[in-house]
Amino acid sequence: MNSHILDEKIADNFGELTIDKALVRQLKIREKRAIPSFVEEWMVSRFQSPEKDQSQVYKEVTDFMSKHLPAKGEKETIKYRLQSGEPVVLLDRFEVRINIKKGESLLTIPCIDERNAAIVKGVLDQNQSLLNGGQWGAGRLWVRPEGKHNIIELGEFYPMQSGQVNLENLVKARENFTTREWVFLLLRTMGYEPKAYSEEEQNNLILRLLPLIQNNLNMMELAPKGTGKSFIFSNLSRHVWLNSGGALTNAQLFKNLNTKEIGLLGKHDLLVLDEGQSISFKGADDIHAKFKDYLESGHFTIANDKITSECGLMILANIELYNNEPKRDDYIRHLPEMFHDSALMDRFHGIIAGWKIPRFTTDSAAKGVGLKADVFGEYLHQLRTVSHTEFPFGQVPDLAIKDMRDANAVKRLATALSKLLLLNPDHSDYEDYVLNPAKALRARVRTQLAELDPHEFDADLKLSI
Repeated sequence: MNSHILDEKIADNFGELTIDKALVRQLKIREKRAIPSFVEEWMVSRFQSPEKDQSQVYKEVTDFMSKHLPAKGEKETIKYRLQSGEPVVLLDRFEVRINIKKGESLLTIPCIDERNAAIVKGVLDQNQSLLNGGQWGAGRLWVRPEGKHNIIELGEFYPMQSGQVNLENLVKARENFTTREWVFLLLRTMGYEPKAYSEEEQNNLILRLLPLIQNNLNMMELAPKGTGKSFIFSNLSRHVWLNSGGALTNAQLFKNLNTKEIGLLGKHDLLVLDEGQSISFKGADDIHAKFKDYLESGHFTIANDKITSECGLMILANIELYNNEPKRDDYIRHLPEMFHDSALMDRFHGIIAGWKIPRFTTDSAAKGVGLKADVFGEYLHQLRTVSHTEFPFGQVPDLAIKDMRDANAVKRLATALSKLLLLNPDHSDYEDYVLNPAKALRARVRTQLAELDPHEFDADLKLSI
């Protein structure tokens, strides 16, 4: 299918939920300000219209950003305006945490490094997404006195409208696409141009979406530098938290006992640890034990609290290659020592062969129409918890697998692929596009388990239907 026909087919089936990815890239909005793609696309779609040329759209978007999305160097200017009594409207990812002991609702405003602002109760009541990992939107702020001090307060909030996908319409639209064409749509939406990749490379790229569509799915992608491993996780969904290197603590990951704030694994759909080969953990032994508990059960215990979460864990790491294959058979040893434990490794469901994905170049970037990133991110979020009565996909045949963790992993991976591609076991493409990729993802975990602990694990995934 050529690009023009693909553009028309996507636009005909999804209408206003689409955006020209090439136009967004050509405007280069993100060169002016570091923002996620879903925010960039939201602003472009807000100001774009047929009668405007690119220069006019660019000016209106950048003017809007200059007024409402301040750069880090402007934060004191914003605070001065607030201190002077001027209401200020900011576009940011606002987040609220609750301090029950003090009866407070504390607002975080990242662009001005504020963590203890206030919020009008009625605003919070109407926007409870602010409690669930934060929400991008336009907030009107002002300063008001409280006792002997002044505090910043959020008095109005207009969320960035992420489109809710009508799942029935989605199923109907899927009927007009072949499975390969649906893969093209996914790639365009992710920001990739399908024709820049071989069929095998395309199939590997869409595997990055699986932990976004399935609860408690734990995966790794190991690859050389430059393949764009982290791009979609930082740009596609507001429900993802990307941590790039550095040391992580128990308090950050699980719960801060001083502030009572739930950690990253309790607040998001997916926690992505980028630069996994160099990441470090403060209190590694305790974190190691909690990881094993959480990745197995979906809950962790802090002090007397047992906390349940649906957050998945994704590890992204660079490895060395030789002739386009991992340089060493035990490539898991590129990761920190914590992950050399077979008991922890066994709790990861799949490993993406990132070495089979080429470096990202300008030719790899999407050159036509795809779904808006904020729409697609919300679609993936919806499918994590949707019932089978609303969305009749995610089915997996009975699997005869001796090892229970292997069986659970293949089932969870196949469920995610079935929902992503809208394929059930009765479809002729199911084995090639769903079951076989799920088996291959888990089989790589088996090879690494055998490298780490050959006396307990063999490298073969024994599975039959």
